[in-house]
Amino acid sequence: MELNATIFLQAAIFFMLLAWLTPTLFEPFLKLFEERERRIVGAAEEAKRLAGSADERAALIEAKTKDAQAEARKVLAELRAKAGVREAEIVAAARAKAGERLEEARADLFEAAEGARRELREQAKAISGDIAQKILGRAA
Repeated sequence: MELNATIFLQAAIFFMLLAWLTPTLFEPFLKLFEERERRIVGAAEEAKRLAGSADERAALIEAKTKDAQAEARKVLAELRAKAGVREAEIVAAARAKAGERLEEARADLFEAAEGARRELREQAKAISGDIAQKILGRAA
């Protein structure tokens, strides 16, 4: 390999191109890459912040949902207790009414049985008189 004056010419052309391309090409590309990196990092940080905010909101919603469910269970228990008391009142009233009707029915049945017994006694007396008259041939 020979060293001659062309190497100085090539070095001069290289440095002139470097001096011209640095502000016109390299620096805008470097700024573009830096801006891109800054936006990517900023977007990642924003995504992390939003994810944290979403997690906080999800936890808040979860807590509110649990509170609402607990309140609903409490109200439901109160309503069930009131319904149980009302049911007991209705059953007691129905039992009392049924007891009254049963006593009335027993009294009616007792009266009917006594009436039937009286009637049967009278009929028995009449039949025994008829039997005695037919057997003895005279009135008893």
